[in-house]
Formats: sequence, structure tokens, C-alpha cells
Amino acid sequence: MSKAAICIGLVALLAQGAQVLAADILPPAPSLDSPALRGRFDGDSGAYLRADAGFGQLQARRATSTFATPLPGFQQDATRLGHATLLGLGAGYQFNEFVRADVTGEYRGSASYGASASYADAASCGAARCAETYAGAFRTMVLMGNVYGQIGSWFDVTPFVGLGFGFARTSFAPLTLAPGNGHGAGQAPEVSQIRPAFALMAGGAWDLSSKVKIEAGYRYMTLGSARSGDMACTPGSGPCAGQVQKIGLASHDLRLGLRYGLESGASLP
Repeated sequence: MSKAAICIGLVALLAQGAQVLAADILPPAPSLDSPALRGRFDGDSGAYLRADAGFGQLQARRATSTFATPLPGFQQDATRLGHATLLGLGAGYQFNEFVRADVTGEYRGSASYGASASYADAASCGAARCAETYAGAFRTMVLMGNVYGQIGSWFDVTPFVGLGFGFARTSFAPLTLAPGNGHGAGQAPEVSQIRPAFALMAGGAWDLSSKVKIEAGYRYMTLGSARSGDMACTPGSGPCAGQVQKIGLASHDLRLGLRYGLESGASLP
């Protein structure tokens, strides 16, 4: 036997041994037809109930103040908003594997409000600008109609995006002003307004059983504008008399919810 034939035989033997060793060490390659890779499409439709909880960080879209007697050089220097806890209930319908919709009612707990402002008043503050400090809170109830789009499930997770439209009733809790700058303490009574609300949503749902899904998601919601009552000073005269504050509100929300199917539904094509 020639040396060339011996070398060819050794190379073939080593290649066969490498294939056997690789088969013992490496797991089989996943099939491209695996549901986890290509997505699973659930064919059920039907009504469902939902419950949600979470928290939202309020955001000021704009803030203004008006006065019975305008103050020279008044400006709102800073606005600070807290977060609110969220509790919601709703009912909806899964139309097919791509579209579902629901109606939800939500209570948003008290979120703190703080602001600082300044103005020029040589009689009260000399050369320095007069500084004012405000405190209050917001509470909101929201009624929304929502529609969601989803395309398949991967690794038991069904991602979705959604749009919502409805109405928000926001209460501007009593607004207070600390005394100073030649005036006493100021307070404005609580006032509530109803304004249109809009929402953009994204998240994912996990199947806990054939009827129960757990859902986690992010939502950006605009809540319209809120207005304080007319402020009164103690004593009755002073630069805070008749002041009204207005602020546009939005919220960044994180929510965790449960959806319970009321019927198994019929298989969709």
C-alpha cells in the first residue's frame, strides 16, 4: 500500500471520529419549523375580563399661572411631579389571533405636585427676585377604549402594541402657597376637570393556563390639562390673590395585569 493511500485512510478515519465526537457533545440543531422560532398563532376568540395594577410617573407638558393683578416678571422656575399607584378593571374581546379590544376603568392615586416661581417686587424683596413655593396633588380617574395588535407567540410570549382613547377626570387637590414676600399663606380649593385622554402601549402576555394570561407592559398616556381653583391669601390682599395655575399632564406607566377568558372560543382559520 502506498504512502498516499495510507494518508488518505488516516484522514478519513479522523474525520469520522470528529463527527462522532461532535454528535456526542453538541445538541441537535433546532428545526426552523420549531414554534418558538417561527411563532405560534393562537386560534381562539372570545370575551375576557382583566385587572391591572402598577404605577405611573407624572410628567408636566406645560405649566402656567395667571393672576387677578399681573405680577411683573413672574416666571415658573421649576415643576416637580410625583408618581401615582394605578388600579384598573376592564372587559374585552379577542376577535382573532391579530386583534383584540377592551374597555377599561382606572383609578390613579394621589401624585404630589410642587412648584417654585419668582417675580420682581422691589417693595417686598429689594433687588432680589421674590421666590414662591407651591404644593398640591393630583388624583385621576380614567375611562378608556383600547385596541391591540399582536402577531404570534414566541417562547410562550405574545408581544402586542396598542392605542387607547378616552376621558380623564383629574382633581387638582388644594393648592397651597407658603407665606412670605409681604403676603400670608395662600390656598386654592380643589377643582376637577374632565379632559380627553390618549394612550400608546406596548408589552407582552404569557399564558398561565388555557384561560388565564399574565400581561406586563408600558404605556404613555396624556391626561389633558388640570386647573387649580382661585387662590385666596391670608390676609386677603397680596400678590397671590386670585392666582390660578394650569398644567398639562402626561404619564409614563408600568403595569402588570391578568386576563381571564370567559369562553374558550372557536378555532379560527
